[in-house]
Amino acid sequence: MEIVITHNNMDFDALAAQFGVTKLYPAAKMVLGYPLVGNVRDFLALYRSSLPIAQSKYIDLDDVKRIYVVDCQHFERIDSNVQKYLKEKEKKIWPSITVFDHHDLDKNGLAVNATSDSIIKPVGSATTIVVERIMKESVLLTPFEATVLALGIYEDTGCLTHKGTSKVDAECVAFLLDKGADLEQVNNYIRPKLSIEQTELLENLLANSEIESYEGAKVVTSVASTEHYVDGLANMTRKLIEILSAQAAFCAVHMRDRIHLVGRSENKSINVREIVRAFGGDGHPGAGSAVIKDRDGESVINLVKETIESRVEPQPTASQMMTSPVRTILPSLKMEEAGRLMTRYGVDGFVVSDRNEVVGVVSRRDIDQAMHHKLGHAPVRGFMSKPVFTVKKDTPLVEIQHLMVTEDIGRLPVLDSDGRLVGLVTRQNVLDTLYGTYSRNKIEGRLEDTIEVDVLVPETKHRQRIEAIKNKFENLEPSTLWLCSTIGEVAARKGMVAYAVGGLVRDLILGRQNFDLDFVVEGSARDLAQSFEQDYPSRFEVVATHERFNTATIIYHAETDKEVDLSTARTEFYEFPAALPTVEPSKLEQDLYRRDFTINTLAVCLNPGRFGELTDLFDGLKDLNNRVIRILHPFSFIEDPTRIVRAARFASRLGFRLSLKTRDKAREAVAMGIFDNLGGVRLRDEIKMILESPERIVALDILEDLGGCLRFLASGLTYNEHCRNLIRLAERLLLRYHVKDPWIVYLGLLLSGVDLEKLDDVFERLHLSNLHRDIIRAGLSAHRKVGNTRQSWKRSQIYQVFKGSKEESLAIAACMAEPGTQVRRMILLYITELLDVKIALTGNQLVELGVPRGPRIGEILEQVHIAKLDGEIKTEQEEKRYVSALIGS
Repeated sequence: MEIVITHNNMDFDALAAQFGVTKLYPAAKMVLGYPLVGNVRDFLALYRSSLPIAQSKYIDLDDVKRIYVVDCQHFERIDSNVQKYLKEKEKKIWPSITVFDHHDLDKNGLAVNATSDSIIKPVGSATTIVVERIMKESVLLTPFEATVLALGIYEDTGCLTHKGTSKVDAECVAFLLDKGADLEQVNNYIRPKLSIEQTELLENLLANSEIESYEGAKVVTSVASTEHYVDGLANMTRKLIEILSAQAAFCAVHMRDRIHLVGRSENKSINVREIVRAFGGDGHPGAGSAVIKDRDGESVINLVKETIESRVEPQPTASQMMTSPVRTILPSLKMEEAGRLMTRYGVDGFVVSDRNEVVGVVSRRDIDQAMHHKLGHAPVRGFMSKPVFTVKKDTPLVEIQHLMVTEDIGRLPVLDSDGRLVGLVTRQNVLDTLYGTYSRNKIEGRLEDTIEVDVLVPETKHRQRIEAIKNKFENLEPSTLWLCSTIGEVAARKGMVAYAVGGLVRDLILGRQNFDLDFVVEGSARDLAQSFEQDYPSRFEVVATHERFNTATIIYHAETDKEVDLSTARTEFYEFPAALPTVEPSKLEQDLYRRDFTINTLAVCLNPGRFGELTDLFDGLKDLNNRVIRILHPFSFIEDPTRIVRAARFASRLGFRLSLKTRDKAREAVAMGIFDNLGGVRLRDEIKMILESPERIVALDILEDLGGCLRFLASGLTYNEHCRNLIRLAERLLLRYHVKDPWIVYLGLLLSGVDLEKLDDVFERLHLSNLHRDIIRAGLSAHRKVGNTRQSWKRSQIYQVFKGSKEESLAIAACMAEPGTQVRRMILLYITELLDVKIALTGNQLVELGVPRGPRIGEILEQVHIAKLDGEIKTEQEEKRYVSALIGS
């Protein structure tokens, strides 16, 4: 037997989730969470007989093999009979417990010991989790059943308006509406009219309400009492928020012999769940409740206020929201040039700085005005706005909002205590903070909104001595440590500054092996490379230089030869999407601005006296710790679409996730058709690295989520479960059947949805070699060699059909062939058995047996091989007898 349980005082989300589980698992029975209150009680009074409900007191719990728990993880809140039963048994002999919950994982709750098919994820309601499963498994629903499930989602998401509402909630509601969910019935139960008792209680709560501000959040608290229990306190608490224009409300009402505490919050800094847990209750960040004995309402509310005071998240400040470091322009710059820079960087304004002092702000409107009056040649100083409104690092969000609204300002420079520019707060920063990307403990950076040109960097951000990182460099294996030290010493002698950058620094911090040796020089990389070759001719050899980019490639002769890349610090900009960049020399800061992701912008100085010093302009170290892939500016993917593929590769390889804005920008770029005309060696190499990685399926899944699917290979080519299964099949096959280029096998399978006559376009796009083109064509058309005939094939005939085929082609064909088909069996037989069939006799041995030298030797060896393939002979002795018989005949 199976049962579905939930928390006591169950709401519609709990009831609907329970019911949804019974649709997934028809053998399960619902055990309601008593006492039943409010509209749930009214609903069940009418529809109880329509639901598969059982009472725990009438169930022999020893017969229960599985317990499903919905909308709850706490042992103390489940059915009392089930609680008692489980307490009497050791955990190791409990029935299997499966949890479906949308609250945060409770490390001390039921989910810790739950089955692997449990689902705990942050959506708006527990019902959503269950409905999502119903959708995937194509479970049929009647309009009544769809209505019950819709009740749960609508109630717990506030009709899809609460902050915790997710895209999945809306998708599930759309599915239920398509199945006939009745919104009139939903509205009747989740938005009931107040009774006389409820109206009187609401009036008392309004009369007794107090409003206080906590870190800018307006919170209502109220105390009341009634002789009898009155349903709907949660609904009345939310009405207080609406009537008094607050962000949160807490009501403590004495009913009969206990206090009922209910909290509701629309502000992320007021976490209701944390507050009601202080009273033994539970909930989620936006809603929660507790029942308290032996206390009065006033003391409860006072403790609520103290708890809010101690736990409220501080108001975000300018230092936490700002973009840093800040690029600026000079007041002497021409307006037309400022406009060109705005176009280059995709922004609509600049901070104007003169000798490290902020002197003005110029906007796109100012540029347009100057150009309209044919004053593009005029300097910026004549059009910039001044005096400049600025804020300090500790200026709170509420003040920044007020200043932007009252003064109609789109950007506010942030100054430190000495009046130096350390950051910039834009409207976008404020919107990001207000709508969910701000967190006290983990800040998704604001670099996507960067608009600067000349870099002003606070020393504390520019240079950091982090002993753990310095120690990692000092403990590099000896040959790499000598290389880094020598590069720094030679650079210092030449008046240059050298840095280890990118993957070398990233993977060293992560403790991962890295074979990339990339270094950036403030100076000339080519000159530095020549110095290495002159000073250490036995250790260094310059093998390539690039004049345009001022780069050099060196072979470093250590235990094994290592390739070292030296590049000159430079800045790049793109005249149009996917164009080659225009290159200008620069300082390290500008060089780091041109890179793809923040985790690849970390640089460690190698010069003596600064060895091991970290430069982290973009919070790359924080993103490493938070396991986040984040772009530096909003046009990153448009400038270089291959970064989308690279983002998926890094995320899969490192086990990281894409930041929200990075994911959104990738999706926007894909939707713009950015892949339509993209191709070349760089794209091919990115795809190759993904397909060579053990995490290839994870990377492809990420690309699918971004909307890229397989568009970077061919327009309209999709990546679906069938394609995913082909890749998995190939992974298993290649464990036993090794090939030279496994990535070509995976690429061929990805291209299996392309018409054979259109393959050439894809091959051209990826600059594939003729050999690889032939391999893929042969693999995708191998079935034509066999056809649809059902004739019996000898093993030797099968061998002749596939003889000479490239191993990669055969692997592609084996995966493409349908299981159980003749062609699949033939291919697998060939690659797993027939390829290994060899004859022992040699031509010289045939001569000894009496065969004259000449073509006849080859013919006989071929006949022997055929006989051995067909099982007519097995041993060397049998081969000799077979040859003797041939000679005798």
